[in-house]
Amino acid sequence: MKIGLMAGTIVPAEERRSLGFDAVQLFFGMGETATANDPTPDEVDQALGSLALAAMTLHIDLIGPHGLIPEDIVRAVACVEQTATLKDKFGDNEKPIMVWHPSGYPEVPEVNDDALFLGLVEAMKTICSAAEQQDIHIAVEITRAGSVGGAETFLRLRDHVGSDALRVCLDAANFVPDRTPLERAVRMLGPHTVIAHGKDASFSKNGEVFDYGPTGSGTLDYPTYIQCLQDYVRAPYFILEYYKSRQDLLKARDIILSCMKAVI
Repeated sequence: MKIGLMAGTIVPAEERRSLGFDAVQLFFGMGETATANDPTPDEVDQALGSLALAAMTLHIDLIGPHGLIPEDIVRAVACVEQTATLKDKFGDNEKPIMVWHPSGYPEVPEVNDDALFLGLVEAMKTICSAAEQQDIHIAVEITRAGSVGGAETFLRLRDHVGSDALRVCLDAANFVPDRTPLERAVRMLGPHTVIAHGKDASFSKNGEVFDYGPTGSGTLDYPTYIQCLQDYVRAPYFILEYYKSRQDLLKARDIILSCMKAVI
């Protein structure tokens, strides 16, 4: 695995490769002005510098308390098509990757769980059909508070969607240890994982997440995480996130490199 980082200005583009980074993960626009905030091809090139594009990321709901949100499906398909236009920038990836970060699971009295899951299946069938036509991967970033909250939920979703385009963005801090034990989760998801993330999580006494932060700031067992990625996953890029300073980023890099050397 090669190490990458999220888009940002903490480390100037001209310094990134010399510091050991090989890829950058970028984002589509969010919120009411999402489309207007999508990066142009020139902005993508500027953000990447000499590095590869690890993935494009889409934060969007897709579903609400009563099922799918049609306008979100239209938006997601448009982003699939935009991702495909960047196919020559994706470095060592087998195919271009669009990461979908699920929204929070609706917590309202009238939530219909069956309709929510069926809406998610319908949404992903439409999006994955577009992804198959464009020859890209849709990588779900499993998130404990989201509509795809654990390894088992993803595998259930994949069974219902039935598309090889549906893959995983694996970020262990997002959903272990409170859902699935670390090694089991990585083993289960390994064949479907096309990109991995590195951040950390700390927990309150009641077991709920207290905070997320950069690698090394929480309780995630990084030696085991990296060992499992090496054993079960063939994703080319490991992307660091949640750092707030250059020091945070370089410390995270050094932890990962140390774990990788220990594995080797």
